[in-house]
Amino acid sequence: MHLHGMHFHEVMDDGRLGPLRDTTLLFSDETGEIAFVADNPGQWLLHCHMLSHAASGMMTRIEVS
Repeated sequence: MHLHGMHFHEVMDDGRLGPLRDTTLLFSDETGEIAFVADNPGQWLLHCHMLSHAASGMMTRIEVS
C-alpha cells in the first residue's frame, strides 16, 4: 500500500514504530496499522500498486484540512 503526500511509520506487533516510509507490503488477508501526522493539506490517495487490485477497489482518498 502506498500513501501519497505524507510518510508514515508501521506500528509493529509490540507497539513500537517502524522506520519512516510511504509504502508497505501486505499479503493477502493481512492487515496492518500505520501512524502518521496528517500535516499536509489536500486530498491524498492511499492505494495498492498492483493496478488490478486498485481497479477492483483497493484504494481510498484521505482528505487533510
